[in-house]
Amino acid sequence: MFNVRSIILLVISYVVIPRLTFLPQSVHSLLIVFGPFLIPRVLDWVNVARATSRSVPVRPTPPRVKNALNLLFLSAAVCLVLSLSRFAPDNIFLTTKSHIRTETSVLFARLRHLRPLMHEDDALRTKFNWGIRNKLLYLAYGPDTLLNCVWCATADGNDQQNYFLYTLPKIATPHVFQLAVLGLATSSLVGSEGSRFRTHATIAGILLMVVEAWYIGTYDISANKRARSVQDIDSAHWRVRFLRYITFAVVDIGLAFVLWATSTNRWLAKPVSLAERLETTTRTAEDTLNKMRALALLANSANRDPALRGVREEYWRTEGQVMAETVQDEGVMEQINAAITRMDFSALQGRVGEIADGILRGIDSLRPGQSHSQIIAESNTSDASSSTTLVSPPQSI
Repeated sequence: MFNVRSIILLVISYVVIPRLTFLPQSVHSLLIVFGPFLIPRVLDWVNVARATSRSVPVRPTPPRVKNALNLLFLSAAVCLVLSLSRFAPDNIFLTTKSHIRTETSVLFARLRHLRPLMHEDDALRTKFNWGIRNKLLYLAYGPDTLLNCVWCATADGNDQQNYFLYTLPKIATPHVFQLAVLGLATSSLVGSEGSRFRTHATIAGILLMVVEAWYIGTYDISANKRARSVQDIDSAHWRVRFLRYITFAVVDIGLAFVLWATSTNRWLAKPVSLAERLETTTRTAEDTLNKMRALALLANSANRDPALRGVREEYWRTEGQVMAETVQDEGVMEQINAAITRMDFSALQGRVGEIADGILRGIDSLRPGQSHSQIIAESNTSDASSSTTLVSPPQSI
């Protein structure tokens, strides 16, 4: 049988997805092949998550989750600030709007007109004078790697792997700090709300580090040789640095949203287990029992003490007098009479009859040997005998 959902899925799978030609060819092919199977599963997963969330009441954000949210938002803010070009090393080619084939003397002459040259600029000039390959390494790995790696350069010029190995610890360092932040936000200090996503956060952090290392390790530095204009120059070091911190901020904000939504039972809510409910109920019963015992002890102490007992008796005597005077007031009497007038005694009588029948049915279930009619007959007989006894005249002795 076809329903609305099946028709919509068929339209999406065989009409919409084949027309998404702007996607990469590999992604487009995967969607065409696996789309009809994955889309229903995703919809079922979303429906189950929504149904579970609706069955659990929303609660305020736990205090420990608030601490994790503050940590994640602070980390995201720091990453956004670090992604700004102000905190990145200066890119000489972008600053001077020069091509990679620009003469080194012209390049630094333009730079001198923009700002005073520093010792690092003089060292870069020396490196750039050796050949265009150092300019390519500068764009791929940054100025620090080009200037400070003393063992990277080789006589045969096959030194890109050495520069990558020198850069690898610098690539891993910010990822290690990011993993530390994700670990703290999903640690046992946050509670079960955070620890349930610890594996996902760790995988995301490690995946980001592996992807960046793989990209830098397989980057072709000779691609900039084919650049025809300044806009075509690929400053890989600065681009990867910007994307790294932006991705960190997005991951932190995403994890913060997930922690907030799940900890408040707005999404992927986990119903309270039977053991937790039993523990909560037992604890509540114990607290109530302790309060009742304390109240009984207090009442017993008040009854044993003559002064306290006199105060209690005086209170109830005064309370009775006050209530009697209040009821005798004309305004109160008018309100009582008005309330009685508005009452539907027929409905009240029917409700009382239903309650009485329910009580009799309960008694009937406890006495399997007798039926409900027999119980009513016995009650009527007992009522009649009691009324006969009450109205019969007293016998003389």
